[in-house]
Amino acid sequence: MRAQDFVLRRDRSRRRHFPRAVRALGASASEDERRASRQILWRAVSERFLACARALGGIYVKAGQHLAAQPIAPKPFQIVLRALMDDAARRPFEEDRKTFAEETGLEIEEAFAEFDETPVASASLAQVYRAKTFGGEDVAVKIQQRPVARFLESDLFTIEGYYSLMEWLVPSLRFGWLAKETRRHMGEEMDFTREAANALKASKMLADEFDESELKIPRVHRHLSGKRVLTMEFVPGVRIDDVEALKGKGIDLADVAARIQKIFAQMTFVHGFVHADPHPGNILITDKGGIVLLDHGVYRTLDDDLRKKWANVWLSIIRSDDNALREATGSLGIDPDMSQFFKLILAVVPTRVVEEPLAGKSIKRNDDSSSDSFTVAEKRSVMKQIMGVKLEDQTKLFETLPRDLLLVLKANNLLRYVNEQLGSPVNRYKIIWKSASEGLAKSSTPSPHDDVSTIKRGAFARARAKLGDAVAISLLPLQLMLLKSQLAIAFWKVSKTHAATAAMTAAKTSAATNVKKK
Repeated sequence: MRAQDFVLRRDRSRRRHFPRAVRALGASASEDERRASRQILWRAVSERFLACARALGGIYVKAGQHLAAQPIAPKPFQIVLRALMDDAARRPFEEDRKTFAEETGLEIEEAFAEFDETPVASASLAQVYRAKTFGGEDVAVKIQQRPVARFLESDLFTIEGYYSLMEWLVPSLRFGWLAKETRRHMGEEMDFTREAANALKASKMLADEFDESELKIPRVHRHLSGKRVLTMEFVPGVRIDDVEALKGKGIDLADVAARIQKIFAQMTFVHGFVHADPHPGNILITDKGGIVLLDHGVYRTLDDDLRKKWANVWLSIIRSDDNALREATGSLGIDPDMSQFFKLILAVVPTRVVEEPLAGKSIKRNDDSSSDSFTVAEKRSVMKQIMGVKLEDQTKLFETLPRDLLLVLKANNLLRYVNEQLGSPVNRYKIIWKSASEGLAKSSTPSPHDDVSTIKRGAFARARAKLGDAVAISLLPLQLMLLKSQLAIAFWKVSKTHAATAAMTAAKTSAATNVKKK
């Protein structure tokens, strides 16, 4: 898209949507009108963001992908920006042909028997083509877009400047840590040799736990790859969030949901080597229900100490042991007083699930008219009321969290989103408990020098603890439901207060109008 085309589209979008939104936000507007105006505004903004991301590419597409998979994002953002998962703006093929030759020393025709010049996918950093080797194997060829490297530094500088401006405007918002993390993982994603190494390591790591019919990590053809080119085995499949297509193929959604949660739980708690970008575009399902895991550019390694601390955080949440949770969060450098808020971030479903029924709206998965009923300020007010957490406290939590856990936290959020898209058919906590327990057990295997009585007592204690955990896992959904009920009541109070204030404002406006008429 040319720059002037983007500007024209942006201006038409502003003229078409924003006047309607502004008209609905008068002082006497009802709450329903305010909700509707927010939907119009968010739809317009999300469409403009989509056009912008497609025009600018690279890091802006990556930002849109992340936003689309956030459960707390307004529904229009989730729906509109979903297109960026695998259908960003396409670049001319001749650019990619040149890149391939520079990286491999071969022309396309010398490397492949067949090559389809139309990309099968176009994402944030690269375009993917389908080809056939001279040996007859179908392969996917991922070629980095040339403008990405050229403009990466300026894009990062722009984002860092934006974060600095936000900190200046709102001192309680500190995003320096996020800018540094963005710079780090974008640098990693630009090197496809790193992606090839990660894919090989993950494949070997999980081979004993999942056979190829359960999990497939495409094999890389190193002689046809380089820093900006990655040639790998082509494995067809349907995106994991395309529920209708999966049902049409007779795929067991509960089995798929359980397996993807187990894959990432094992990565995190047992192996400490975690795929950090499991958005739906990177997870495909084969016709036989196998999981295909793509895009291995960014992984995070948790050393044994951090892996055990992270396992203890989750086990404390699952066991509803608040004292242990305070201790576990403190071991990560987080203020123990923030432990309950941290629990909310990790385990409780998005606020929309609580607030939409209060607004008298049914939750429809693909309906962008569903209501995001409360403003950001109102949500912050509720969080402060229920959790005693202020905005600056939330920022401080993410500042103090170990850097390698930031993307693990993002992955957890994406997996929760995936489970939600599949209809939440499995209890994630049971899967997490099993892997976290296994991860801790790796470091505490009984020594051969222990006497028999010690081993027996340890076995009895473990059996008793296992029974207690089974009870805790069964009760956890109820406890989280009670927490959601607290939030629901708080949001109900906020809505009543807001309605009363709006009615009072409307009455004053009406009275003032009548006085002027007289």
